[in-house]
Amino acid sequence: MQKLICRQCMASLDWDGQSEIVRCGYCGMRYRMHPRGNGAAGVRTGVGAVSPIQTTNGRYAGAALVKSYIPEGWSVSTNAPEAESNLLCPLTMQVSFESPRQDACILFTGTRAYNHLEPTPQNAQMQGRMVRPDYMIGLAYRDAATICDGVLGGNPALSDVRVLSESNTPDALPEKLLRKTVADYQQAGMLNPGGSWSKKYATVRDQSGELWHKQVEALVSCAYLPVSQQEQMLYQMLLQSKARTFGMGGLLGGLMGMASGMPPAPQPKLRWISHYIIETSAKESAFTEAMRIHDKIRESIELLPLFHQETARIRDALTAQGMQESNAINDALSQMNRDRMASWDRQRSIIQSTSDYGTQVMREMRESTARTHQNVANLQSEAIRGVNTFYTKESGYGVPPVVEASTQWDHVYQNTQYPDRFAASTGGAPLEFGVDYEELDQTNGNY
Repeated sequence: MQKLICRQCMASLDWDGQSEIVRCGYCGMRYRMHPRGNGAAGVRTGVGAVSPIQTTNGRYAGAALVKSYIPEGWSVSTNAPEAESNLLCPLTMQVSFESPRQDACILFTGTRAYNHLEPTPQNAQMQGRMVRPDYMIGLAYRDAATICDGVLGGNPALSDVRVLSESNTPDALPEKLLRKTVADYQQAGMLNPGGSWSKKYATVRDQSGELWHKQVEALVSCAYLPVSQQEQMLYQMLLQSKARTFGMGGLLGGLMGMASGMPPAPQPKLRWISHYIIETSAKESAFTEAMRIHDKIRESIELLPLFHQETARIRDALTAQGMQESNAINDALSQMNRDRMASWDRQRSIIQSTSDYGTQVMREMRESTARTHQNVANLQSEAIRGVNTFYTKESGYGVPPVVEASTQWDHVYQNTQYPDRFAASTGGAPLEFGVDYEELDQTNGNY
């Protein structure tokens, strides 16, 4: 079993490495997993040194995205970090360490970023989902102590949870990370940056009634995003539109519009980041040794270059998509502004047309986004396997109609008489085969 953490309620999840759907037993959140083959195949045993850890399942199965100290004899595995439409943290690592006697385990969960949603009934259905156009998951803000409480009390398989001690004063390592994060927030022009760290120690009983010792440590930071110029423009246009409904303009019209149900003025948005959660569980006889190993893992765990490369690739794709959506919105706002002086009947028709146009643009961009994500996934798969793909010349050959070749080959050719015969060459100009072979075009992931 692989231990994960629910990103909505922070409760522990158990995944067998094979099931496609995992449901949180505490809050009911469902997750679609991506198993590939035997999940146990990616589990490795430590030798008491810092070494790369291969991803166990999913899109990056077999690739090393993180390294850490692995205790001698302990098994370690990672769940597949899925590429989500989350601009700040598109990938999140979860690494599970388990002792050979199965009397201790340590679960490390990496960075997750969220936009704060007020815990109202209207927002309840949005919790844990993507909030556009920021490309950020919406979740009510939780400080580090609340996250620790959620991990300790959020697992229905545990009972008799007793918190014996807690600390909210960070030691040198989290204090350094928190100072750097606050400085980054300030440099980015964000408002009121801050954060919290917490560590809680408790005893719990599992389903068999056996006593376990648990320690949960979490680090959280937060800051406010200033109101953007685009948000201000949209709000002013809404005020003007509402005022014209009453046949008046200026301040009085704006006040009448607000009194009739105008949404409040835009406010700075709270963005918060859960930098890491480390959950250490052990039986009483193994807890002291487990905490010593916890300290080594916390000091040594580090993301590898491939993780940062994949993060940059996904961010570039999302940034390009966001610019397209922003340009479409700006074009629609500009069109509305040019027609401000027209009669209200005409403006109502324009607003409806603009809305229909915006809906069509967003639909087309969603379709384009799906194609872009598929292209990114194809390129990632090709890069991991060390191959390039080429379009075949015969329309009925292959599903999809492509062939793969090692990246060492620059040119690939297909026989015109016998389409199952191919040739390849590397370096320099393409070969000349006369009429028997035709050179194939590279797909660049577009299939």
